[in-house]
Amino acid sequence: MSFEQALGNYHCPRVDQFAVQSWPDGVVVYDDANGSLHALTPIAGEAFALLQAQRASNAQSLAHALGLDEPEAEDLSMLQSLLLQFESMGLIACTQG
Repeated sequence: MSFEQALGNYHCPRVDQFAVQSWPDGVVVYDDANGSLHALTPIAGEAFALLQAQRASNAQSLAHALGLDEPEAEDLSMLQSLLLQFESMGLIACTQG
């Protein structure tokens, strides 16, 4: 079983319920469903945009979409952590795992 299979795939089921504003020093996401506001780092904002656009669904595909052709284990671990944070914020959902 590969790293991404062991940890699940993610998707953004409520794409149309998020308002996203980007600045050079970060991204703010407003969740229209519950009125919450989330401040993201620039890289987290880029990762969230990739998930919204369905260009990534797990740590491995996210690493590749971010330009890491051969991600190290620590890169994948950091991205998996980011996915779990997004899930805990209600921004994405796990489809398996």
